[in-house]
Amino acid sequence: MKKGYFSVGTAVLLSLGLFTSQALAQTESFCSATGHSGESVQLDYNHVGTVGSKGYELWCDKNTTSCKATFYADGSMNCQFQNADDYLCRSGLMLQSQGKTYDQFGGDIYAEYKLVKGNASGVDYSYVGVYGWMENVPGAQNGLVEYYIVDNSLSQWMPGDWVGNEKIAENVSIDGGTYNVYRNTRTGPAIGHQGDVTFYQYFSIRSSMRDCGTINISAHMRKWEELGLKMGKLYEARVLGEAGHNNGNQASGSVDFPHANVFIADGTTPTSSASTNPTSSATSQEATASLPGTIEMESFETNGGDEVTIYGDVVGEVKPGAYLEWTVDVANAGIYSFEVLAARADEEGRESTISLLIDGTTVGAVSVLTDTDWSDLHYKTFSGTTSTSIASGKHTLRVSFDDGYVNVDNIKFTAQGTESLASNIRMSLNNDKSVQVFDMQGRALGRVSVAAGASLQDALFARFHKSGIYLVKQGSRMMKVRVTR
Repeated sequence: MKKGYFSVGTAVLLSLGLFTSQALAQTESFCSATGHSGESVQLDYNHVGTVGSKGYELWCDKNTTSCKATFYADGSMNCQFQNADDYLCRSGLMLQSQGKTYDQFGGDIYAEYKLVKGNASGVDYSYVGVYGWMENVPGAQNGLVEYYIVDNSLSQWMPGDWVGNEKIAENVSIDGGTYNVYRNTRTGPAIGHQGDVTFYQYFSIRSSMRDCGTINISAHMRKWEELGLKMGKLYEARVLGEAGHNNGNQASGSVDFPHANVFIADGTTPTSSASTNPTSSATSQEATASLPGTIEMESFETNGGDEVTIYGDVVGEVKPGAYLEWTVDVANAGIYSFEVLAARADEEGRESTISLLIDGTTVGAVSVLTDTDWSDLHYKTFSGTTSTSIASGKHTLRVSFDDGYVNVDNIKFTAQGTESLASNIRMSLNNDKSVQVFDMQGRALGRVSVAAGASLQDALFARFHKSGIYLVKQGSRMMKVRVTR
């Protein structure tokens, strides 16, 4: 089973008043839904993004071009898979920025769905319902819980006792239905981690299938607490359609969701930062990051063209020319050094350039070196320095993936001192009598040793044989040096 790395999702704010059983019955008029509406996005590759105000995700393990999905601005989705090891499509809420447990949102969290099954074959396991993660869970290894509320299946049977190594309760009444509750210990991929880690899984498995309904996610979590299962901060809550195989089959089939929605009743339904569209003037926006400081890639405001995929706390599957943007608050004017934590693999030995732009002007770039094996990537730090001083105040920072196909975790910015250009500069050198040298795009050129009494200009020209302006760094000291010959 593919585990959730992905985490972009949104839902509109719904004002529902008191959520009584009568009101609930009225909301389920969506069970008569037959079609889709609004702008749509068609995919035949793994991807996370937004359409309108709704978040979506397509994942297919193997034979990805035979797996497709169409996501609509009204939240509905159509999911098709063929010859897949594991397939999922899902949409809903990204909640990790809230830092809240399920009972701190000012109202219960609900999911609505209507599904229409297509023909399915080779499906050994399937989950249709609600999916998500919790963090900082007391007693859970790595503080993580992956949870499922399963109302239906794309195979001929519902998931059974095999889903968990502990059967916590049998035939308990939750939210008007009867469910079995399980806890499982699993080692595998998880949010916020590279490689496999150990975590808990919680399952509520409905005793009988239903094709349409409203799931009170908070009611399930209250029951889980009553049964002794610990809760943590909610990372996400999504409507899910997942199917796969365990016994050498190839899973094929389809499921249509003419209605899918996740929301908070009597509370504030958060919207994804990825769905906001800041104006061209950054000064009118609230800052979402600060310089100096570390910018996490998954926290972006704007995803240029939805051309990146979020894997927990990194971004990957980046298409050439894609970009991410933040509104940043620069504390002090000056030159900034930056460190990009990234990885890339390319059998042809090519590099990938990542450029930094402030208010549309390129101020730095780094080239991410290659490894030879995507399955064994390790992240490295690639350093650069801004080519110009950045003014204090609010700006739009764009990170542009010029060549694409790179994974990035974060970028750390550190303020540097600035000095005036000089025609003949001599420095008091430390014991190694060398300096780091960068070009005006912030690309590292190498180190230069400076003989006692020699000028930096002489040393730079002897090393690079080229006039121009260089950025020179020794320790925490940074300056621009003009070389003319």
